[in-house]
Amino acid sequence: MRLLGCAVAALATAVPALASSDSFNEVQSKLDLDLRWGTYRPNLYFGTRPRLPASLLSGLIWFGLDDQRGWQHARHSCELGDNLAEYGYSRHNGRDFGEQLLVDGDQQVQIRSEFVKVPGKQGGSWAVRFSGRTLEDNVQGVSLAYYFGLEGNGTMSMKVSSRMARISGETADLGRFRIRIVPAKKNTSPERHPALRNVQGIPDAVRISGVGMSVPTSDVWRAKDLFQEKVFGQARTQASAILKQTDGKGPLTGSVLFQLRNEALSDSGSNLFFAQMIVHGEFAFDVIYECADEDAAIKTRDIAALASSRREDFDRRFEAVFGLHAKGFDADEVEMAQRALSSLIGGLGYFYGSSLVSPDPQPEYGEGEVSTSTPELTAPYALFAGTPSRPFFPRGFLWDEGFHLLLLSRWDADLSMEVLRSWFRTMDERGWMAREQILGDEARSKVPKEFQVQYPNFANPPTLLFAVKALAERLESSASTPADMADQLEAVYGAGAGTEQTLTPEHMLDLLQHASRQLDYFMDTQAGDRHGYRWRGRTPDHTLTSGLDDYPRARPPSTHELHVDLFSWVTFMLEVTTGLAAYTPEINRTREQLLAAHVQRLDELHWSDAHKMYCDVTRQARADYDELEDDEGDADESVFVCHKGYVSLFPMLLGLVPRDSPKLGSILDMLEDPDELWSEYGIRSLSKSDALYGKGEDYWRGPIWININYLVLASLHKNYIDDGPHREQAERIYRGLRANLIRNVLGEYRQTRFFWEQYNPEDGHGQGTHPFTGWTSLIVLIMAEQYA
Repeated sequence: MRLLGCAVAALATAVPALASSDSFNEVQSKLDLDLRWGTYRPNLYFGTRPRLPASLLSGLIWFGLDDQRGWQHARHSCELGDNLAEYGYSRHNGRDFGEQLLVDGDQQVQIRSEFVKVPGKQGGSWAVRFSGRTLEDNVQGVSLAYYFGLEGNGTMSMKVSSRMARISGETADLGRFRIRIVPAKKNTSPERHPALRNVQGIPDAVRISGVGMSVPTSDVWRAKDLFQEKVFGQARTQASAILKQTDGKGPLTGSVLFQLRNEALSDSGSNLFFAQMIVHGEFAFDVIYECADEDAAIKTRDIAALASSRREDFDRRFEAVFGLHAKGFDADEVEMAQRALSSLIGGLGYFYGSSLVSPDPQPEYGEGEVSTSTPELTAPYALFAGTPSRPFFPRGFLWDEGFHLLLLSRWDADLSMEVLRSWFRTMDERGWMAREQILGDEARSKVPKEFQVQYPNFANPPTLLFAVKALAERLESSASTPADMADQLEAVYGAGAGTEQTLTPEHMLDLLQHASRQLDYFMDTQAGDRHGYRWRGRTPDHTLTSGLDDYPRARPPSTHELHVDLFSWVTFMLEVTTGLAAYTPEINRTREQLLAAHVQRLDELHWSDAHKMYCDVTRQARADYDELEDDEGDADESVFVCHKGYVSLFPMLLGLVPRDSPKLGSILDMLEDPDELWSEYGIRSLSKSDALYGKGEDYWRGPIWININYLVLASLHKNYIDDGPHREQAERIYRGLRANLIRNVLGEYRQTRFFWEQYNPEDGHGQGTHPFTGWTSLIVLIMAEQYA
């Protein structure tokens, strides 16, 4: 791509000009410190950790006390079965502020969290204020617990007074730290039942209590399970004593049974500490973590002011970046867009552990025996990544991440670069990255065993290049000469953004070199017949590696299949990586020739004149083959496999169809036809006229997915509405589709308080997992009309 090539060339020649400013390592070191701590445990309703392996974890646990079995349903990790009426961040800037509301009707409590951070040495200090109330029907109150646990070497001890719990500790990577867990003075405990007032051995109600445990470091992530075992054991002992003194009459009230007694607070071996508060009515408590840097100290009275200031800063920056008020959206619509962005950012996580990888490729039809090699755990490694859905997909997915970064890079280019670089660090020497990053026991606990193993011949759509391309194009569009590089960086980051500006020449070239290696991997491992490409990992009903799971393909599967979406992805990769060699003429000429050949080959292999669409290809036995008369090599023939839908759109989605091509007209007709792909709620994944529409598991066989709808809009907007013979139709489709998506996604959020994985093509209602604030958050860019 010439635009990207110019940008990279400008970056390359600008390296000496930037040498007088922060070096690559200095800039990266500052970013590492700034992003050291965060809400990087997105699988939890609330949890923090540093971006360090085997370090300090924290998290919130709660359960209602009206039902004596409430402890069995204690809340900790996000679970669909918990049936929370609402949760997700309403504001999160990815740096030093995030707030969310948790509404739990089953456990009869509403909780708000406000997270703030102050910069300093060793990653600075942070605090979170929890406030809320028990719901109207609650009598016995709610148990709230906050814990800290060390996954690695270090020391901690706890002290509990009537006012607060204090934890002091030290690790090699965090240095010395101190923690305060401070309940508000206004907190009240449930009233004790009159029949229990004279029972001996019942501890007095306290504002806060604590317990320490010594557990294997590999079990710290199981904090909820360990806490449940503790409270149940104590409750059983307490219940036995009460029944013995009351002749079996009780009553056994939750606020009495489940109040922890201070225990093992200063034991030298304790590495997991819980602070518990039993509350009724309105409540609040603060958790304050402070590093040894006195300049980063946080006082309880400072938290509200910090949160208020950063809330205002977030609102101002959101409008400056996306301009939704200026585009005519009302306050309610802007708030929903803020929630979409914030929940995407709140889904960022730091993951560390080993992945289960097969040492051998997985053979397929006609390629040999199925591998019997035992999968092996890799050496532990780290990944900083977004998560598609906190309850259902709380880990990194390669196919999803590129879409996440389209929005994240608009908000915070540094943060986006850090995620990109983290993913590329997982790349092996051939250019392979595991499509699903299941790192460590905690991550594996959420994934069925049959899906845990990653195979080195299984690719996934290279969507990370969306972000590489977008960042380079933003540099190119902001200025065009190396002398203006400082102005370019300011234009990309925004004046006063307070970021580290890691979009330097060194960073960009590092990303593009990884992208080139990824292209080599695709061309080597996904090659098919006739210079085409075929996804490995096919089963009779699924092509999980394509990202489009159950979308119809050739039946039966064959090693002679050629997949048009994969051919389009490889051509797109060539287009992007051609820019990498833009300032090396001899290499660039080779890349450009290969790109031109792919663009031509795309039509030759995959365009069906009879169907007027792009199609997959396979081979099948010739009906007229005569084994006596015909050559054996002519026993089968190449045929198109045509299913109108997302797969057939990929050449247009990736901008590979010229604006003056008659093929574009056929594609636009298909998009606009209500008997094919058009609906009042978005573009269907499979044509309504297809025999498989809505059949089987119906995952990508009709439902509306926001990521592909975003690509439709982006391609129309960038490539087809300004010029060419189809511009009027392209603009009509663009305007109608954008309006339909905004109306439906926001309408469903307004009704359900969630963004959804997909939307029903017949009535528009949200379906699949929720909240799904991965690529569904692209609704923000659709509203802002900002397309990469």
